[in-house]
Amino acid sequence: MKNLIRFLIWGWFAANVQAEPLGIVGSSWPPYIDKSQQSKGMAMEIVTVALQRRGYQTRISIETWPRALEGVEIGVYDLVAAIWKTREREKTLFFSQPYLANQIKFIKNKDTEVQYRTLEDLKGLLIGTVRNYAYDKDFLETQDLIKIPQNHIIQNLLKLTQGEIDLTLGDEKAIRYEIHQYMKGNEQQLEFLNKPLSKRNLRIAVNKNNPTAKKIVDDFNQAIAKMKADGTLAEIINKYQF
Repeated sequence: MKNLIRFLIWGWFAANVQAEPLGIVGSSWPPYIDKSQQSKGMAMEIVTVALQRRGYQTRISIETWPRALEGVEIGVYDLVAAIWKTREREKTLFFSQPYLANQIKFIKNKDTEVQYRTLEDLKGLLIGTVRNYAYDKDFLETQDLIKIPQNHIIQNLLKLTQGEIDLTLGDEKAIRYEIHQYMKGNEQQLEFLNKPLSKRNLRIAVNKNNPTAKKIVDDFNQAIAKMKADGTLAEIINKYQF
């Protein structure tokens, strides 16, 4: 019954406000989603340019992650701009092809010797983590590592420079942004381990109850393919390198 009500809401929405801009939502995640930027960040710029190329008008909102996801699920927003695909999310959301790749990497002080091939190599090291972060399943489930949680990656980076932990980890571009913005004096002190813990593909997603979901996603995929071919995608990404 609940799904039927949602479908009727989407149907009314599609029939009555087709001329309205697409509501795009994201959660703050610089440099991907960044309300301090006029473009609202790298991912948001890519998404809006792609959709505008296909004739859509867009309206951007930035919320906390729970509110962004719930807003798409109940029809407050048409799509979420930057999301990882999971089996659980596929039950309710229709996903695009990837338009960016995220690499989750460890970072350390340059004078700390670490050889990382498998998680076994990190036994005994103090590893700063971020609460509720979607790390690799094996990393989350292993009991062999010493994981010290914090609320934000910047706390872990500060602990790293002060020698209180041996490693921390997160999306490489997001960490580079944090260092560039808040820790410029420490840029030469830190370095990433070459091997990523995991790689994730960044996509847009539309609620399956939205009757225009497939068209929105197909239009987006076609626009991204053309942006790759003509260099627009690379041009946008290069604007956010640190």
